Amino acid sequence: MDATTEAFLRSWQLRWDVILVLLTLTSIYVTGWVRLRRRGAKIANVWRLVSYLSGMGFVALALLSGIGTFEALLFFIHMIQHIMMMMYAAPLIMLAAPMPIGMWGLPRPVRLRLAKFLNQKSPLRQLIVAITKPGIIWMFYTLNLWMWHDSEMYERATTHSTIHNIQHLLFFGTALAIWWHTTDAAPKFHKHRTYGKRMMFAAATYFQNLLLGIYITMSPELIYTYYATVPRMWGIEAHRDQTIGGLIMWLPGGMMYGYTILILISRMMDYSEKQAQIKAKQDRLKRQQAKGIAVS
Repeated sequence: MDATTEAFLRSWQLRWDVILVLLTLTSIYVTGWVRLRRRGAKIANVWRLVSYLSGMGFVALALLSGIGTFEALLFFIHMIQHIMMMMYAAPLIMLAAPMPIGMWGLPRPVRLRLAKFLNQKSPLRQLIVAITKPGIIWMFYTLNLWMWHDSEMYERATTHSTIHNIQHLLFFGTALAIWWHTTDAAPKFHKHRTYGKRMMFAAATYFQNLLLGIYITMSPELIYTYYATVPRMWGIEAHRDQTIGGLIMWLPGGMMYGYTILILISRMMDYSEKQAQIKAKQDRLKRQQAKGIAVS
């Protein structure tokens, strides 16, 4: 094993700000899951717990491992970090129903007060519904993604830790919102979204992600000149590093949306088949009832 690879594998960071946040959120969720599990609530099933812990694991790996260290030296490592947080951690966490389960992990007075603030007629809930409509979330997610991949904004984030932390919070927050709508996860503040609408939403998100990945991959010039000023790892020169990073955004990043669309198509077909079976059963009952009336 060469020295660079060994350094990458050993470069774990003790970022206590990240560790404390992850441990706090995980303990709240697990406490809520255990309480609901004891009550026999169907929402507290094993796969949701595994999904949440896996999502948090991806966040920890992205921020605390060698990925979090080497992202300042290699563009493609930085893209891997973003993909892990936005395309893997975010959907896994949203599929775990973090809000309804997490609320049960809070002290009872806090939980009841929060539930009061979020009831259907509360101004806070109405505000949340208004600013988190699918179209608004998509626009904010897209603008945020493209803004931070502007060469000047990207360099500011890479060279200033506070701005970099803000970038990660915005990336992760908008990704959670995107996957909230795509997965139709709880809390269900908005009207029910059909499989077709969710597929269109996922496709629109994938398309803009695809365009950005292609733009970075195909650029004949070095967009992110910052990487020309830092030591080159594994002998990968800056422009090649940029091309690899663009491909990672283009292909592995896009695959998650592709898988999501395929899953939604499968579920839509299953739903249509079940509806057809129910209708056929109802038609048979009507014919039998009609025959009974005719005989009598």
